[in-house]
Amino acid sequence: MLTNYRSNLTKDLDSSIYYINQVRIISEKKGDNFYLSKGYYGLGYCFYQKGDINKAQKYINTSIPIANESNNYQTLALAYNQLGLIKKNESNYPVAIQLFLKSLKISEKNKLKEKTIALKNLGNLFLSQNDTIQAMKYYKEDYQFTKENDLIADQFGSCNNLGMIERKKNPGLALKYFNTALSIAKQLENKQKQYDIHINLSVLYMSENKYRNFDKTLSHLNAAKKLIDDLDDSSLYFLYYYNFGGYYYKKGQYSQARDYYFKAEKVAENHSVPLDYRMSLMDDLNTVLEKNGEYQQAYHYQKIFNRLNDSIFTIEKAKSINEIITKYEVDKKNSQIQLLNQQRELQSKKSKLMIITSVLLIFILIGFLYFMYKRSQFQKKLRQQESINHQQEKEKLIQDQELKEMSALVKGQDFERNRIAKDLHDGVAGDLAGIKLLLAKENVNLNNENLEKIQNNLSDVFQEIREISHNLSINNLKEKNLRNLILDLELSYRKRNEFNFDIHIYPENALDDLNETKKINIYRVLQELLNNISKHAKATEVELSINRHFNDLNIIITDNGIGFSVDKKGVGLKNIQERLDIISGEINIQSNTNKGTSIIIEIKL
Repeated sequence: MLTNYRSNLTKDLDSSIYYINQVRIISEKKGDNFYLSKGYYGLGYCFYQKGDINKAQKYINTSIPIANESNNYQTLALAYNQLGLIKKNESNYPVAIQLFLKSLKISEKNKLKEKTIALKNLGNLFLSQNDTIQAMKYYKEDYQFTKENDLIADQFGSCNNLGMIERKKNPGLALKYFNTALSIAKQLENKQKQYDIHINLSVLYMSENKYRNFDKTLSHLNAAKKLIDDLDDSSLYFLYYYNFGGYYYKKGQYSQARDYYFKAEKVAENHSVPLDYRMSLMDDLNTVLEKNGEYQQAYHYQKIFNRLNDSIFTIEKAKSINEIITKYEVDKKNSQIQLLNQQRELQSKKSKLMIITSVLLIFILIGFLYFMYKRSQFQKKLRQQESINHQQEKEKLIQDQELKEMSALVKGQDFERNRIAKDLHDGVAGDLAGIKLLLAKENVNLNNENLEKIQNNLSDVFQEIREISHNLSINNLKEKNLRNLILDLELSYRKRNEFNFDIHIYPENALDDLNETKKINIYRVLQELLNNISKHAKATEVELSINRHFNDLNIIITDNGIGFSVDKKGVGLKNIQERLDIISGEINIQSNTNKGTSIIIEIKL
């Protein structure tokens, strides 16, 4: 079944879905979690290829705890990698990077060849943000890994990626990489890969450098056309037409260039084309139409380009976060290198000084003065570094103080909740019980149906006050473990019948050993999130998934409601952040208008 599933992936996805589902069914019957995790992951991969992202995420998330439990590290690495691709396609780059790095860590620890997939995806992600330094780092590591492990098919991707990065800066090296990749594609008899390289070579030979050769450009475009006919895939015409447009543009034949750009635009309308390709086409159409004197149409495509460019503004914000982190690491390493170089330079000066002392007294004096100067400079820098360290320590103390204040504030809130719960239970609830007894006594002789209804209503109110009191009471939280508290929440919302509410906790004992602080704060966070969904989201479906892997606790809560602006954080979200800060938790919120909300919380236990 697995062999049939894999052989149909590139030609008949529906058949692949059938075969991999058989793997899942057989594995469940046999109780074989190793192959069961493969079945769920395979279903997720197929639905990702079909474009059904919701089903893909559902099956892949299901596969992760099963793969972890059965030590199926290959499937675990692939699952995190696939989830990273989904987040990358959603432009959620920080989460995508975390998922790719998880996949890479698992592959390295268990010496899996899936390491090459994670390295390529990390390179692609940084390249999409124009961070060629980080992209080059991962591509080169992947190239070395595929060569050392004789992974011929994977080596193709490394060569192609390195060629694309080096194309502008070092076209000679890029040509070497592309030719190696083309040789591998022919060796594998893979026409899709051959097409990709012919397209890339056609671009290289149009470049503004000594390798420009329009005859070779034309030759590679014609080779690409033949491969499109063999592959019978009309979406491949996009890059073929686009590069033909570039060919005529470089030759100054703007009318022909415009016609081919229009053909590429038509292909893009009928097929899924990456955003950066579409933006590049809109920009080139604007330029060539302006060159051709068609200014009104040129302005039309300039507006489209600007709109597409504005749509990736959030990506730039994510990029700036990564740049800050990367810059910090680079600066830290550069400081260490600089200090080491200074120490080596100082040692070198001392050695030279000893040689000079044996030659002339005057050289000793000069050398000594020079040494003292350098020493004073070094001490000055050392004092500056000590000042920086002092400032960092001071900032850490301030942060610790803020955390203590936050913790005290939360404790105060919990104390107030407990007091209100006690007043409700002992005061209001007691009074209601007394009123009910009086009414029952009065109605013994009257036998009035309306009084009976009032008694029943008082019972409902009494029960509701009792539930509110229990939810508020810190003592009630201390008496139960977190799993049972969450199940009580589920039961409460099911009774209210506001939305369908599903909870998944894996493994079952994932929440059993939490300390009191973590248990209470996690429960309060979930209470607040569900309360927000109930009050604002207008959702019909809510799902809560809790997974634990060693000391990493992952909480995902999703709804299909109306969404909200994540930039506007109310008191509720601020309270949630304060509680997560106390227990070393991080929260990531993704929400789109009328497309629901997904909230991911990661806690280090």
